[in-house]
Formats: sequence, structure tokens, C-alpha cells
Amino acid sequence: MKITPTQYAKTLLALSLDEGDVSRVASSFLSFVKKHRGGKKLPEIVRAAEKLSDEAVGRVTLLAETAEEVSAESKKEIAETAGKLFPGKEISLGFAVRKDLVGGVRLSSHDEVADGSIRARLWAMERQMRTNN
Repeated sequence: MKITPTQYAKTLLALSLDEGDVSRVASSFLSFVKKHRGGKKLPEIVRAAEKLSDEAVGRVTLLAETAEEVSAESKKEIAETAGKLFPGKEISLGFAVRKDLVGGVRLSSHDEVADGSIRARLWAMERQMRTNN
């Protein structure tokens, strides 16, 4: 039976509840993953653990991608918008610059994306034009 990244993540979180030695817990977990040949799944395991941890405490971790650095005021507006998209959740918001977005904002969580970038709008227009021809 193959162990899924989510199953590994649940194991990691259960081990981390033990308030013992963190390096011992990490070492034991990595040995377990290696023994079950799950090393290639580590990035997925980390994402699954982050998602499960966020869900447990009512938090949503978001990445706001913009075409250029945003001002403190814009960051505040993006945070307010994120709060409206995820009501009742604590928002953990990070920012990154992606020049290929041209403009606008792309918000992504572990499994949702709200793409308000100009690039996404251009792609949508292109798809519509191809469909209408």
C-alpha cells in the first residue's frame, strides 16, 4: 500500500504534538519517509502538512502575486479583500512579484486561486475570441 502525502502529513502533525525534542521528531519522521520511499513526495508532504495545520486553527495561508512591488496601502487593501474571500478565517498573507502577470493581483491558497491579473484577463479574452471564430 502506498502512503499518500496527506497520510505522511497527518503522521508528521501527530508526531509534532508531542512537545519533545523537535530534532528527534524530525529525524524520526524523515527516517520513516525514507523507509517507505517517500522522499520524492516531501514537497507535497510539506504542503499537505501546512494545509492541515491551517485548517486545524482556522487559518488560510495566501500568496498575493503582483507584477511589481505593492505599497503598504495596497497590501492593506489586498488583505481586506482576502478577508472577504475567506470570512471567519485568520489570514496569513505573503507577497511575491511576478512580472509576467502584467498587472492586477493573483491570490492563491493551498487549493484555491483567485486570479485578477491582467494576464488572466488577456487569456480569457483570447479563449473567448477563439470560441467565437
